[in-house]
Amino acid sequence: MSQPYLSLEAELHDAFWEAEDDGSEVALMAAFLKSHPGPALEIGSGSGRLMFPLVQMGMDVEGLELSRDMLDLGNSRARKLSIQPRVHEGDMSLWNNGRKFCSLLAPAFTLQLTSDPAATLRHWHGLLANHGGLYLTVFMPYAELLGDLPENQWYEDHRVTLPDGREALLETRHRLDRRRQLVKREHRYSLTGNPPQTHHSRQTIRWIEHLELLALLVDCGFQVDRFFLDFDPQRLIADPEAVDFDGILTYHATRLDLKV
Repeated sequence: MSQPYLSLEAELHDAFWEAEDDGSEVALMAAFLKSHPGPALEIGSGSGRLMFPLVQMGMDVEGLELSRDMLDLGNSRARKLSIQPRVHEGDMSLWNNGRKFCSLLAPAFTLQLTSDPAATLRHWHGLLANHGGLYLTVFMPYAELLGDLPENQWYEDHRVTLPDGREALLETRHRLDRRRQLVKREHRYSLTGNPPQTHHSRQTIRWIEHLELLALLVDCGFQVDRFFLDFDPQRLIADPEAVDFDGILTYHATRLDLKV
């Protein structure tokens, strides 16, 4: 089962992302779609932060989202943008409407929220037409693994001022399960206002080592075409562990027929 964003976690998700994101992943996704013409599906499309700009570019992309709260936020955003995107409600590991897509987009570390990456990737394989493309971004939680963020201690994760002047804060603490490659996080969200709001949530992130992910993609029926670091298509490093980077890896892969 995937993990939905609820309440303030959904409401503040985009504000925290947009405070740090320069929109580079939208451009990368657009370039990928141009090289894989035809209907596309963004998995974990949320409130449309990445998907809606693609729709506004005239691209044939639909969304899939588990969280009802995120879907409602997306509907409100779409009305303000005067667009009518097609977004499905469902779990990324289970949903299937029978359509075959020419490409799947799994940005923003979505795969790492699933409890079984292999089963999820095999399910995605079934959503793609043969030789369809998979765009996938994952990250390594180096700050946690290297102890830059100590375990079981609350720290300020994000703080942002909303357009209406309210202050939003996210505090996080975590613990590691190194054997199972899991970061188990607790989040405290707060939002000033009258009345102020708070929300507490838990989230489990699974990290996947680079060589492990390469093997997993092949085992699940994909050919890995290329990968690069930190949203920079020019950073084509054969061994990511040999260089300093922010821990973000983007993969382009092609669906092949699974061997029986």
